[in-house]
Amino acid sequence: MQLCIPRVDTSYNRDYIFTTLCKLRWGRVNKINESPSRDDKNYKCVLINISWDNNENSDLKERLERGDYINIIHDSNTPYFWRILKSTRRR
Repeated sequence: MQLCIPRVDTSYNRDYIFTTLCKLRWGRVNKINESPSRDDKNYKCVLINISWDNNENSDLKERLERGDYINIIHDSNTPYFWRILKSTRRR
């Protein structure tokens, strides 16, 4: 499944994003692609290719499949979060 975080501050690098996603234990993160935001050069869009674990977090996977989103607080020292949703981009 391909996931999208449409707005990530450019100060967060690929390793930080990868580590944060691995801590969620949703499955195997296969690939991370970053592209600059069209609207604001201080942000980027992140696409994540993930292979889900079959049993764990199936409720979260179902929510994403339905088109819902999940907010992840990636840094407990800030009030900011990432909104993660299923990507609608074609591969």
